[in-house]
Amino acid sequence: MADWEHTHPINLEEETEGQLAVDVYIKDNELVIVSPISGVTMNDIEILVHGDMLIIRGKRLPPENPKITDYLYRECYWGPFSKTIILPKDVDIDNIKASLKDGILMIRIPKLKSDTIKKIELE
Repeated sequence: MADWEHTHPINLEEETEGQLAVDVYIKDNELVIVSPISGVTMNDIEILVHGDMLIIRGKRLPPENPKITDYLYRECYWGPFSKTIILPKDVDIDNIKASLKDGILMIRIPKLKSDTIKKIELE
């Protein structure tokens, strides 16, 4: 066995599901969600809203299918992934826009106007 084989251990266990890294911020009265998600196409991603949760899920396939024993070093995640984000109450889920460009997923959700003040009368 070569020396380099001892210095780069390989995890032979298959991971069940990967997590997406996301940034979430507010800009120009929109909630913006950004995720670097290279290696997928729009057909590989599904974006759902369920109640107050935004769910991003999909699958990233490797460009080739080497056998697990062929790896010398393995850091990239290939397979199914998902991310669930709890949405604030003041967003317009009927007007969500999503795009995928240059490996960056961007989701924009307009914020609802909340300028109204409601006075509660005592009974």
